Amino acid sequence: MFEAPGRKALIETALAAFQDDILPALDGDRKYLGLMIASALATAARELDTDADPGSIQRILDGFASLYGEDNVARAGYEPEMKLDMLSRDLARELREGLYDTALTGPVHALLTVLTEEKLKLSNPKFLAAREYSQPTPN
Repeated sequence: MFEAPGRKALIETALAAFQDDILPALDGDRKYLGLMIASALATAARELDTDADPGSIQRILDGFASLYGEDNVARAGYEPEMKLDMLSRDLARELREGLYDTALTGPVHALLTVLTEEKLKLSNPKFLAAREYSQPTPN
């Protein structure tokens, strides 16, 4: 469908050129703005990876299934993104209402961990990698 180079390759090429040729020439407020632009391009490239990886969405849906049950996840919508949106709204409402205030453990804790890890993959993968290195999960 798409001709090469793909969207991710274009973004990565633009990011590399920006970081190598433009960013070093900036200073002060423009340097800060340039770093924000580079971060946004890097995040966009990672999001394209996530879009191509159905494993991330499935991992989150599995977490919701552990909390709400498979049937409720199946009833949340037809498309995975629709299910994520509906189930995330339910979870946010329940958290605001304090449903888990006395016991933020078990499936809800596992789900929040998965959600946080998936967001970190996009926004700050270096932090996620450092956390996994310094705090390995028990067997």
